[in-house]
Amino acid sequence: MAEHEEIEDQLQEAIAKLDLVVSGIKPPDAWDAFGQVAIEEFWRSWPEVRAWGEWFYRLIDAERGEKAEPVETSPDQEIGGSG
Repeated sequence: MAEHEEIEDQLQEAIAKLDLVVSGIKPPDAWDAFGQVAIEEFWRSWPEVRAWGEWFYRLIDAERGEKAEPVETSPDQEIGGSG
């Protein structure tokens, strides 16, 4: 398996696990329930993870947004049904 494919698999696994956390506990409950090691690890890692995720999301959104833009019509084209 190529290196990028392995990293892609790791990302998919991480997202699936994070989805389980998100659906399993609300942040205030996690704050009360999680140990200090988990809280510290999250606090230490999250800024870099968040920045990477936001950058990646913007790349995807930009590509998909361009594809989703409506087709422009000229003033000569009729829009709508019968008239």
